[in-house]
Amino acid sequence: MFNRISDVCCSFEDCAHITNGKAMNDEEKEARIKKSLTEPRYDYEGFVDYVYRGDGYKLWYGIIGSGNRASALILHGGPGGNHHNLVAFQALAGERRVIFYDQLGCGKSDRPDNPTLWTAERYFEEVLAVRDGLGLKNYHLIGHSWGTTLAVGFAARHPEGILSISLHSPILNFPYYINHVSPKLKQGLSCLNNGKTGRIIDDYELRGLGAKSDYDEACMEFTRRHVIHTWPLPGVMKRLLASRNAVIHDIMVASGSELNVQGNLKKVNVTSQLSELDLPVLMTCGNDDLCMPAYTRYQSEFANDCQCHIITESAHMSPVDRPLELISLQRSFLNEIEKTIST
Repeated sequence: MFNRISDVCCSFEDCAHITNGKAMNDEEKEARIKKSLTEPRYDYEGFVDYVYRGDGYKLWYGIIGSGNRASALILHGGPGGNHHNLVAFQALAGERRVIFYDQLGCGKSDRPDNPTLWTAERYFEEVLAVRDGLGLKNYHLIGHSWGTTLAVGFAARHPEGILSISLHSPILNFPYYINHVSPKLKQGLSCLNNGKTGRIIDDYELRGLGAKSDYDEACMEFTRRHVIHTWPLPGVMKRLLASRNAVIHDIMVASGSELNVQGNLKKVNVTSQLSELDLPVLMTCGNDDLCMPAYTRYQSEFANDCQCHIITESAHMSPVDRPLELISLQRSFLNEIEKTIST
């Protein structure tokens, strides 16, 4: 149905800035962005039960919307993050239920002090508790960053009822990211050490050398270039950072910069599982994303039925940098899928 790759161009951006057939002015656009980045007033909010190896936990969820179209389940990044930076997806609630949830150890969900819980395999099974606890029968799966790994890993194990998968800023193959993407990102850093900022990060993270102040400055350059363009940080990002679980991130990623993945994700690769899924897939990334456009296109080739878009003027946090453009793409994709299903 799709099998095409395209960059977001001017015609798409113009479309994203149109409401009721009329182009938005700057004030209207700013108002829509502000609304999309405000924590939703959930129609339903609560916890689903999750049992793992005999121990019970509570997983928080929030639901907004009540339309009759298939629900959208949102999987946040991290690991150790939470739903706050993805609230722009609430804009889909006019036609469907949009379901946010915080993964175990994250946000408003239980935070057990048990390092053995923080593995990709356990998280892949955790989503089943949310699906069954909320009674989802036919639904769309939407993930961002680590949430894309989670989406594919879960869908490969439990594809029943999934109508489509959307993977925003996907990182599905960590070995490839480590060996081919990260070196290019490091080469592009230039603020310190005669253009060798990447060396500062490597020295500090891999060899325990260098001053923390230089390392922090190098990480900040990387963050501004490839993680988020929107400064000062908006409230959704502040809430994300305030309630993130650094312990989970340290175990699974083990890199403050995210350029040297040394945690237990370093060998995770779900691209072969993506190839086994007979589902339509949407992939997007920012043109300055740490999940670089070339990397995103490479990953899209493992999907059997994929649409891939590059969002201009955006880094990794496209739901914050360019929420209107991202939601316009997401809505169009879901509408096309559902139109195909209904015919």
